[in-house]
Amino acid sequence: MVGCESPSRLDAVRELRSMGSCLGLERLGDLGLERAVLWDLVSADLAACDDAGFFAAATHRRQAAALMAVCKRWRALLGPLSRSWKARARPPPPKKRALVATTPAQKSSLAEKCDLVRLARYETVSLGRREAYFDVSCRPITVKAEDDMELLSDLSTWGERFLDFWDRGVYACARCERPLYASDDKWSGPCLWPSWRRDLPGAARHAPVEGYNGYVVDVHELYCGGCDLFLGHAFADARDKGDAHPDARWRH
Repeated sequence: MVGCESPSRLDAVRELRSMGSCLGLERLGDLGLERAVLWDLVSADLAACDDAGFFAAATHRRQAAALMAVCKRWRALLGPLSRSWKARARPPPPKKRALVATTPAQKSSLAEKCDLVRLARYETVSLGRREAYFDVSCRPITVKAEDDMELLSDLSTWGERFLDFWDRGVYACARCERPLYASDDKWSGPCLWPSWRRDLPGAARHAPVEGYNGYVVDVHELYCGGCDLFLGHAFADARDKGDAHPDARWRH
């Protein structure tokens, strides 16, 4: 244990350890059980986990619930292990960029269809008719799907119409109209797309990715939290790219 423990915490730990084996818990070391219970109570959204992470988190949650049901002193474990300890959601581990379509969602993308079908649908894309553009998106996004979405965006807008747009308001998802970004978080970034410091709380799903186009900073793929439409990327280089805001870190 870290630091000095109160009698109630020690009693709770002893009671939990005495019941751990019959509930199937494997982590019964000095810190394992207590951290397992605490972590499961503040774990990340299961929908943001991959298959393996989802089942592991769900299993741990069931174990934590079982412990809480039989341990009268479980609330004593909700206090921090030390003054410096802070409960926070564990970010998902970075994944390699999807170079080819391997999952059912990726293979169903319009970008993976034969050229005759794909190009015929692409010719219909405009600002008033974007169904084909939406059908290209997939999660995780593939290189081919991302390139096609960028091409279709350029062809339908002939330049980013919101790049120099500074009216106050909220930017919403083009497919499901979920609010994504506030105008107060918009800044003049270095690329041809608009830049934001952050998305609205819970608005977008972040998927850390490794090896994106040679970037050495943290990079996240961004998906709409409502419909999973691929939105773009977030780069942890805002301050280096000219954002002078006190909260400058990310460039969406």
